[in-house]
Amino acid sequence: MTRRILVTAATGTVGGAAMRLLAGDAKSGEFELIGAARSARSADRLRAEGFAPVTFDYDRPETLRPALEGVDSVFLITGYSVDMLIHSKRLLDAAKAAGVRHIVHLGALAPDDTPHPHFAWHQLIEHTIESMGFSFTHLRPNFFIDTVWAGFKHRPDRLVHFVGDRKISWISSEDIAAVGTAALRDPDRHSGKTYPLAVEALSLTEIATLLSEVTHRPVEYRPREPTELLPILLKQGMDPVYATSLAGGVAAIEAGNMPLADAVYDTVKSVTGRMPLGWRAFAEARKGELTAS
Repeated sequence: MTRRILVTAATGTVGGAAMRLLAGDAKSGEFELIGAARSARSADRLRAEGFAPVTFDYDRPETLRPALEGVDSVFLITGYSVDMLIHSKRLLDAAKAAGVRHIVHLGALAPDDTPHPHFAWHQLIEHTIESMGFSFTHLRPNFFIDTVWAGFKHRPDRLVHFVGDRKISWISSEDIAAVGTAALRDPDRHSGKTYPLAVEALSLTEIATLLSEVTHRPVEYRPREPTELLPILLKQGMDPVYATSLAGGVAAIEAGNMPLADAVYDTVKSVTGRMPLGWRAFAEARKGELTAS
């Protein structure tokens, strides 16, 4: 019987990358690949890309069990809000009832004794996965290159951040997905593993210099006070509880009080066998996206 893999957030940054990385194996019949779709628009997008969608909405629990029938492995990705707790619990309950064996969970990099809620929530989800008896692989990425790039490509003369000139460590969504899909392809090999994901540590000043070299035009880093971050996040519509925790974590980094903020690991290479994307390679590959000035 063909194995079946379900990727949640299948049209998102990491989920979408995972779908693309798994597409070749699915076409060759290694397994059946399904993308979770919350809306008809998402389902249409997946079909247009050659993928099989399934109706799946964390806020409609009745959709979860049918989506998980016959599924062997799940890539569990939740949104950035306190709702991640109930959303994950709903999925895990449905997955247990449906006989899902392996869960790959996208969490966040932090010490196990972190005082910051948004990290602790991910760790609570990890503990729940383990206590429910699933085979598991936990992914713990640090700062996403993609997030900073998304703002930079529209204003390619500047970088804006709230961590001062502290070095922090970075990972691309493609590399996160590559490690996640390795675990989905071979759950036995990666069962019980927790993978920290961060490939290089750079300050925003260093990144601005690097981007100047790649784009051949000046890029300036414009640091802002950490106290300015929370009002911005709230204006953007982020969940207030999550936003408050995130802003507190960023302030801790700027003050030098965040363990692992600049930690770097060889996880991507050791798991996938290939070199990861650093900031320079990422920018070189994406510089065609930049808005003309």
